[in-house]
Amino acid sequence: EGRLIEDHPLDALKSLVEEVGADEVIVLTDPHYVEEFFHRDWASRARHKVGVPVLKLFSHSKA
Repeated sequence: EGRLIEDHPLDALKSLVEEVGADEVIVLTDPHYVEEFFHRDWASRARHKVGVPVLKLFSHSKA
């Protein structure tokens, strides 16, 4: 299921977590080393916002 949102993505994620009663959030993203170092990546920001554990997975491809 997908959704288009106009609000801030983390606010929408928090609402979705509450709506469905999620126990955990999984974030699939490309590696962003600088943002991760300073904890400004999506998963780190979600951990502070949604109130449930957040698992971060990295996508990769063979180029």
